[in-house]
Amino acid sequence: MITPFSLKGFAYNAGSSRQLDVRLEGSYHQGETCIRIIGLKGDEVVRCVLHELKIDVALGSTVRKLTFPDGTVFETSDHSGFKKIEVVIGDKFLHRLEQFGPHLFGICLACLGVGYLLWRYGLDLLAGLVIIIVPNIVVEQIDRGVLQTIDYVLAEPSNLDEGKKDDVRLIYKRLIAALPDKERKAHKFTLLFRDIPSIGPNAFALPGGTMVITDELVSEYLDKDILAGILGHEIGHVVDEHGLRRLYRSFGAYVLVAVLMGETGPLMEDFLLEGNALLALSYSRMQETQADKFGLSLSYRAGFNPTGLKKFFQLMLLKKKEKNHWMSSHPNHKTRINDIDIFLDSLLAP
Repeated sequence: MITPFSLKGFAYNAGSSRQLDVRLEGSYHQGETCIRIIGLKGDEVVRCVLHELKIDVALGSTVRKLTFPDGTVFETSDHSGFKKIEVVIGDKFLHRLEQFGPHLFGICLACLGVGYLLWRYGLDLLAGLVIIIVPNIVVEQIDRGVLQTIDYVLAEPSNLDEGKKDDVRLIYKRLIAALPDKERKAHKFTLLFRDIPSIGPNAFALPGGTMVITDELVSEYLDKDILAGILGHEIGHVVDEHGLRRLYRSFGAYVLVAVLMGETGPLMEDFLLEGNALLALSYSRMQETQADKFGLSLSYRAGFNPTGLKKFFQLMLLKKKEKNHWMSSHPNHKTRINDIDIFLDSLLAP
């Protein structure tokens, strides 16, 4: 239902250039919004229901026009009054769209299609763009936030003796030294030791270059080639920015859903300060394969036997520890061993 309105102007009958002094009236009658043109003597020139009107496009300060179904044209210079009509017409149009009908299925399908395309392709493009424009200080803040969460919730100070730590640090330094200058300078590579029994033998890299290795991993796998393969794999995640891509993509997906639902919530603080979202992410199968190949190549360039990573997966298969160990959410070990064999054949080929 609308508030009745009246607007002065001129009318032209269909096919006629004769100008008539009239007023335009709008009222709600018998369930419909009725628009009428009334002459000076109170006679009705024409009427129609609201949705049958054709409204012109505003062009600066020129007169505004309405066209009736029979061709009658109404003109007025009262722009403020005309805006009331535009509001009513706009509300009526939205009301018709909201009514149940076949068009709603088309609108829903279109929204789903756009949403899928944004999820499938747009989020990856957005993540790549954000990585380019976000300054390093933000990435460093993400590392600090995630590490604080780990230390508060999961980790205890390392109990390893300094001799074992120094051995691992030496392996790590050799791997970092083998990186190209551009990649080595792009991140602040730091190796940290933590005692985290709940995740077992584990090593993981944060987006900014902070590397965490657990006491359990160092204690159970003292082989320098194995440690070089594992650390090289994690360095590969940092260099190829897999963590940032997964983080920004996950954030973009949340925002996409939140916008559709009409509520975004205070999420940015969680991502940048608490780091809970990053801890919950797992890498894609493609990213894991890339990191495996990177780690094999890097350990080889650093002077280690690149078969160390393969040996690690073979040991994992023998122990049958498919839970609570390094990369437990990753592709199965047999597949990765086969992929590693293929890559090593090309890497070690004379």
